[in-house]
Amino acid sequence: MNKHIPISVALFALIIASKAKAQTDTTSGIGGSYTIQGEYNPTIADAKKYDLRPQLIDTILPIAPVEYHLITVQGHVPARVDSIAAVSLKVTSMQPKLYKGYTKAGFGLYSTPLFELYYDQTRSRENAWGVHYKHLSSNGGIDDMGESQYSFNAMDGHYTHYLKKHEVGGYIGFDRRRISYYGGTDELALAAFDASNVPEDRLKQIYNDLGFGVRVKSLYKDSALLAHDVRLEVHQYNNTSGSKETNVKLTTDLEMENGSETYGGRILIDNNTYRAKLGELDFKQGGFLLGLLPQVSTRSDNYLVQVGVGIYLDAASTDVEVLDERASKTSVHFFPRAYLSYSLFDDILVPYVGVDGARERNSLRSLTRENPWLMGSPVLSNTSKMYDIYGGIRGSVSSRLGFDVRVSTSKWKDKMLFLSQTDTILGDRFFAVYDDVSILDISGELMYSAGENVKLTGRVDVFTNEAFAQAEAWYLPNYRFALGGVYDVRDKLILKAEVEMLGARYAGSIPGNEPVFDTGTSLALETKELDSYFDLYLGVEYRYTKRFSVWLDMSNLSASKYERWLNQPVQRTLVMAGLTLSF
Repeated sequence: MNKHIPISVALFALIIASKAKAQTDTTSGIGGSYTIQGEYNPTIADAKKYDLRPQLIDTILPIAPVEYHLITVQGHVPARVDSIAAVSLKVTSMQPKLYKGYTKAGFGLYSTPLFELYYDQTRSRENAWGVHYKHLSSNGGIDDMGESQYSFNAMDGHYTHYLKKHEVGGYIGFDRRRISYYGGTDELALAAFDASNVPEDRLKQIYNDLGFGVRVKSLYKDSALLAHDVRLEVHQYNNTSGSKETNVKLTTDLEMENGSETYGGRILIDNNTYRAKLGELDFKQGGFLLGLLPQVSTRSDNYLVQVGVGIYLDAASTDVEVLDERASKTSVHFFPRAYLSYSLFDDILVPYVGVDGARERNSLRSLTRENPWLMGSPVLSNTSKMYDIYGGIRGSVSSRLGFDVRVSTSKWKDKMLFLSQTDTILGDRFFAVYDDVSILDISGELMYSAGENVKLTGRVDVFTNEAFAQAEAWYLPNYRFALGGVYDVRDKLILKAEVEMLGARYAGSIPGNEPVFDTGTSLALETKELDSYFDLYLGVEYRYTKRFSVWLDMSNLSASKYERWLNQPVQRTLVMAGLTLSF
């Protein structure tokens, strides 16, 4: 409000009063003069005032509340029934029921019985144990030869106990193998020969193997700790000729991880004691083999590198000087060991290269497992794999198909080869010779798997073999082909097939039946090239229930009497049938 308004009003009232007084003093004029007596009290009326004090106005305006109004509407959806195709649902238990016992029995041509039994503990967190027995025998049935019976019996048991950080276990087993020296025997000559005074081991051979083992293995969860796996194996081995062998082998594997690097190695202690009789000569051979194989490796997402060395001390001894000089010698051996692989395209292609070498034990047990028609008292000598340089590429074409293509060249010192000693009356036998051998191997392998129903594997090797002192690398083939497959039809019908082809091999033989001391080039050798052979196996199993099934096996379907070893033809087509039962 303007503050000058009350002052103006007061001045205006004073002007009016002075004019009235002036008029009363005037004697002249119309109407005369007027005199007003009394007190003058002017009054000024109160003015209406407005409050115009400033007020604060906020720049943020309040948001008006939003109200939602829903209108009820009912939708009408017509009912419609769609057809659903039938599906098969297979529910597999995470832990299917296990049975303690399993037996397989059958019978085949050439009076060939088969019986096998397993009895094991079912699931347990504390321990595991089981026993096993197997019998297989046959009367041979090979025409135009001597008696060709054979039999095989084996029994073993195992036990493992699980501790907090270790597992401790062991096994004990015994097997007995019997073969006949039928190769090259003429039945007419044998019938006219008085075999009553012939030693038993000239007509047949029996091998007895009694063994046991102990194992201690760590179960550390922390990979930075020193993991270890210690195994002790003992075998007592003998034959009908009176040869006896005791082998004690202690193997220790160590491993520890530090980031991407792994440190480890193997310690090998192998002691072998062998007694035999060669003609009229009794002799003894001993061998102590100590091996140290340290190794370090590093890996990443794409590559793996391993570098190590093999150091061996081989101390051989004998009490007869006439034997091969290698049977009494102490030597130290060094072998390189390395491996490198690199992953391309997420393991689709993995090229790799490597080199390897080792000192290998040749024992009476290992020789007769490879060739059971060996003479009863062979001379033993260890073998050195001087080097094996290899390289290749492996990978996967798809999730089902994998492959591996590889080329290797190796050189062996004192490699074990076999020569035969012909005897048309009592049957051929073999003895071991040792020579330096070079081998070139070009191989390829395919693996196909379509779930659990179809599995196929195939491998082919092409060899180039060259011996140093011997005329040929005896019985080493120029190629090998193997193909196998399994087809499972809804876990009811199982079909199996295996094909094996072995290329041509050279065989050497000498006449006579006197013990062989000289295994050099002075022997009067007869060389023969053995033809390649083809062996086809088919097997069928029908599972009537989960516990009972019937089976049929057919071997050598080509019905050829091929020779894996000189003058040792195999049986023609062998057909066996039987059943299995779980209980």
